[in-house]
Amino acid sequence: MRRFVCVLILSGIGIWWFVIASDYSDGAASGTYRLVHNGMTSTLVLRLDHSFRQEVSDSSGTQRAEGTWRRVGEGGVAFSRDFLTLPGEQTGEDGTAYSDMQRRFGVLIRLSLRTYTVVWYGRTDPAATDPLAGRYQESGGTHSRTLVLNPDHTFDQTVAGFMQTASASGTWSIASNGDIVFSREFIKPSGQPLASGETAKSMDPRGSRFLQIEIAANEESTTLTYYKKQLPWQ
Repeated sequence: MRRFVCVLILSGIGIWWFVIASDYSDGAASGTYRLVHNGMTSTLVLRLDHSFRQEVSDSSGTQRAEGTWRRVGEGGVAFSRDFLTLPGEQTGEDGTAYSDMQRRFGVLIRLSLRTYTVVWYGRTDPAATDPLAGRYQESGGTHSRTLVLNPDHTFDQTVAGFMQTASASGTWSIASNGDIVFSREFIKPSGQPLASGETAKSMDPRGSRFLQIEIAANEESTTLTYYKKQLPWQ
């Protein structure tokens, strides 16, 4: 009888843990979060009515913002353009900030801001003798973007973004692993050039007519995580 009761209790605990760990609802996402990173602190409050309040403080002072948030898929949370973008964070072409809701040990909730984004460019040259140099057009998104890789390892780029149209010229090189690496003049989907600590590179295309270009922050900036206050001492 005692063994049966123990099994019953353990089963109940397991079911309770599974229910909690699987909860990615608005109720689970809402609450107060705190982020501490490289001398910067931030408080983020997600309300059940899908509005948010954010405060960011660093050596230059304190900024505040209010906006809206929405769910994306099971664990994604997207913020309106009012969201204060943090150093190293990557936003969508319309200024939307994205985060991934995660549960440590299935219970403790955190929001990890996305520090990378990927854009695809497809080659538009009808025929080309050079495996890399040529003209490319972005194959995704809602705005016109072109990228020309010149044989002398310079590039010309035009981005018609949600907020502005920008153009740039820079250089590209081939890393030892075959990746194409772009200079800091490369324009992000937001229409801005790469910031300090950000890189733009395409995985080795290996003869493909497509460039998968990843724009990301360096490793030192990839811990932009808000932790939800769920414990008394947080």
